[in-house]
Amino acid sequence: MNLWVKRTGQLLLAALFLMACEDESSLLGFKNPISPFDVKFVDIPLESSISLIDSVRTDNQQFNVISRLLIGRVNDPLLGDVSATPFMQLRPGTTDTIPTTSVYDSLVLEIQLDNYAYGASGISQETFSIHEITEDSISYSIPIKPYYYHNSLGYGSSMGSKTFDINHELLKTLRGQSQPDSVIILRIKLNENTDFNARLFNLIKNNPNNSFKDPKKFRFAIKGLVLVPENPSASILGFTGAALSQSKLTLHYHTDTDTLARPFFLDAGSFINITTNRMGELAGLPLYESNQPASDLRYVQNGSPVITRVDLSNFYDFIETVPKTIFNAAELVIESVETPGVFDPPPSIVLRTIKEDNLFFNRKTEADRNAMAPQFVLIDTDYYVVRSDVSSGTQSIPTSLNYSSGKYTGNMTLFIQTLFNQKGDEPKFRYLGLYSSNIGKTVNRVAFNKDKVKLRLYYTVPTTE
Repeated sequence: MNLWVKRTGQLLLAALFLMACEDESSLLGFKNPISPFDVKFVDIPLESSISLIDSVRTDNQQFNVISRLLIGRVNDPLLGDVSATPFMQLRPGTTDTIPTTSVYDSLVLEIQLDNYAYGASGISQETFSIHEITEDSISYSIPIKPYYYHNSLGYGSSMGSKTFDINHELLKTLRGQSQPDSVIILRIKLNENTDFNARLFNLIKNNPNNSFKDPKKFRFAIKGLVLVPENPSASILGFTGAALSQSKLTLHYHTDTDTLARPFFLDAGSFINITTNRMGELAGLPLYESNQPASDLRYVQNGSPVITRVDLSNFYDFIETVPKTIFNAAELVIESVETPGVFDPPPSIVLRTIKEDNLFFNRKTEADRNAMAPQFVLIDTDYYVVRSDVSSGTQSIPTSLNYSSGKYTGNMTLFIQTLFNQKGDEPKFRYLGLYSSNIGKTVNRVAFNKDKVKLRLYYTVPTTE
């Protein structure tokens, strides 16, 4: 049954229901003592578990994903300390060489904050140091090799560091503006007389073996930079990694007549290494294994991710008791979410379809494609998410559980109606993974009690045959 038919059927039944409510008299003028429909409401508690996963990309080459890098460290007493370290691929702003008489002045790394901040309030003090990647170049293959949150590359000793005072109240104010009047740029000057400075300056001046003008050779000569959070560090900051932004490495030099500068922009291969020192009941948990912590808490965490898997078995048990029904509204609700403090919860959560083994259904696998074909879902990168009841113009969008006033809610009426229409089919689709949006570009987390996850249904059943 296609979407138009489903919507039409729902609207028709809704109209009949309204007519039945309004028409309290028969054609003979007597009040109808029996309504042909009965509207009901139920909260169905859903069983759940948590799982650690690792298939989360953090590079900037992904389509329709924010070009953000993260830097910093937070002390999270619930899920373990989190550290974010950006590995930055460089690209010359132009491949024009400079006069051989040019004289080196300085190298300055500039990062433009995009106003994302996590883990602190008021004024925090952050110290960052610059290092050169030494193990290997960030891949220059086409397409560029994907990088995940657990990826890392070896790097050398510090080439410069600086401590900054970060005003988190100001960042919050700027986040609330669609187009901030000002941007915050942090600048770190590299130490003088390092080998890196000399090699980069020699490439731009002399172009040995065509290493400056050939992008592949350039990336193997200049493997990239790492920005490392040092102690003290109290928060994790986001900065733009988009090409042609104000995040860049700038080489300053002069000639006999001019003082000049040459930018090196952050390229798409740049990625974030995110590590979490797990503690408490999450310490030592293996990847992709379902767990039900003794605390009865469930978690959703971005970065080095934790997801909550929701089991729909109780829904299937319920619909056996109502063989004829239409769902007027269906919501997934998570109530009494933990008070966040400085650990802001993810603003929205999407619902990915997930299997018994905690792997997501993948469109690249024929069996997974066949399993998802009858479901009311859409493709999000390589995976399937519950489709929203509404569209954005002509484009389908995912269902989002949005956070407000201590709880998450999200509509999924057509998805639930589709499952109901398949109630006699085997095997039944059972699991949804609560998966935060921007999972590889933020480190937000949230905790809630397992008993607070419910499927809320408003439904209509006929009272007569």
